[in-house]
Amino acid sequence: MSTESFTFGPPSNRHRVPRPPSWVRFAGFGALVMALLTVSLPAVALVSDTGTYDITVPNKNTSAGPLTLATSGGSVQYIGSSANNQSSGTGIFDPFVRLQGTPTEQGYNTNGAVQFDTKTGTWTHAIKVNAIPIVPCLSDPSMSCWELFNDINESNTAKRVSLNEVEVWFTTNPNLVGFVDPSGFPSGATEEYDFSGNILINDVNQGSGRGDLRMLIPTAGHTWDANTYFVLYSKWGTTPSTQTATYGTGGWGSDGGFEEWKVRKTPNVSITKTADASSVNAGSDIGFTVTVTNSGVADATGVTISDSLPGGTGATPVHWVESPDNPNCTISGSDGSQSLSCGPVTLAAGGGSLSVHVSASTTADNCGLYDNTASFTTTNDGSGSASDSVTVNCGALEILKNSSKGGAVKVAGAVFSVSGHANVTDNGTGDEDNTIGVVCVSGLAPGSYTVNEVSPPAGYGSGATATDQSVTVVNGTNCTTNPPGSGATATFTNPPLADIQVRFRDGGSTETSLGAAGITCDNTTGTADNANTTNWDNTHTVTGVEVTSSSTTITCTIPIDP
Repeated sequence: MSTESFTFGPPSNRHRVPRPPSWVRFAGFGALVMALLTVSLPAVALVSDTGTYDITVPNKNTSAGPLTLATSGGSVQYIGSSANNQSSGTGIFDPFVRLQGTPTEQGYNTNGAVQFDTKTGTWTHAIKVNAIPIVPCLSDPSMSCWELFNDINESNTAKRVSLNEVEVWFTTNPNLVGFVDPSGFPSGATEEYDFSGNILINDVNQGSGRGDLRMLIPTAGHTWDANTYFVLYSKWGTTPSTQTATYGTGGWGSDGGFEEWKVRKTPNVSITKTADASSVNAGSDIGFTVTVTNSGVADATGVTISDSLPGGTGATPVHWVESPDNPNCTISGSDGSQSLSCGPVTLAAGGGSLSVHVSASTTADNCGLYDNTASFTTTNDGSGSASDSVTVNCGALEILKNSSKGGAVKVAGAVFSVSGHANVTDNGTGDEDNTIGVVCVSGLAPGSYTVNEVSPPAGYGSGATATDQSVTVVNGTNCTTNPPGSGATATFTNPPLADIQVRFRDGGSTETSLGAAGITCDNTTGTADNANTTNWDNTHTVTGVEVTSSSTTITCTIPIDP
């Protein structure tokens, strides 16, 4: 028996980003499309194929098909070993169910007790749906199909055999048992696909370990996850001997060795990107974890990760770092245009992974949405991407500076303190509102803040009507389109100030004089100053008189010659 090689292209992952198809050509029977696609279709009812499909060949130098299954759009084909340089090596295929019986045979894969004509051993076991390679359907490359092979081992004298039943069931139980022919499993599984008819085969290939029969079953409408098992039931040899075919002689019974369903040993690489939190307040760190995992039965080679990290919309972009450092990864570029790159590495079959975590600190200048997509490539399992996002929450507060006479003050320059934030000045540093007497501060993390007046504007008295005012900043508020509400507004009221001056002097007669007590005024809120000035006996000045209403009366007493 000669040993030959049979080369296949990489399968697809149903969660991949679509890309243009690549072609793998088998000599003698046309082109097989091996595209990496994602097909998103609504759930459909159970698809049942039927009919007779003649894929007999005269010898191992020829192949037959693919023939399109009329209802589902799947296909069947027989692959001549010499015509297609098909390997008999064990490293290419992963068998998951072997049947052997005469003149008919049936069975399915499970880790539990086998039924019917199923053979126990390493060649029969439960298999996850995610381990079944997905390729473009031959009838319509925009659709995706599960790719299954069968190693047919009929005798050299009775080469004909028929495949009559193929059923696909989904379950979460790897030890599923209890199949009843023809009704199927009574519970614990759902039927996803059914073929009932005659697939006519003339097994001219020699030896075992080959993928003699290739069957594609469309995936459209089927839903599964990482915990879903793929159970394949098949039945062989029930076609009547009167059924004719193009090639071969004799009946259609299973008169030889085993029939073994298998899948190509391929990697199955997927990527996830997960934000540390969906939202944070300004001042907290943001971060993402990127992980690529190979759940397939072959190593994934040349695996790389690339990620253009978001810089934000503020004047000062965030700065990304690895935390912790992964020696397979680097971050390059300046803030605002940083890129993460990892690999290339080889991910071992059965769960090999590469993971990296990146983080950045934020300030009030970094509010907004950080939407990020990471991508991977491989040299033997295509590419894919995943996205996630985090929002940096910010809000605003408002400070009103009013006059005790009513309305806003007329002079800018009041200074206020905001807990955890630099001081702000009305119409000055930190104020985002150009109205005198209105101060707005945005870019604050949502939460409670304490506001105080540090100093009033020129011409207004100190000692505002309130201190330690508490405000609550709400996410999404700002100083333009969505200003703060009453709960985020602090109000301070100060009186405007006035200066008065009263003077006395003798009119020239030298007979009048000011009393010893001097001039006095009844307003004590200001600062009094009695002083002699040139040509004046006494000047009484009161500065900073607080005018608390629209009518303020001040009475001054001037004692003359008391």
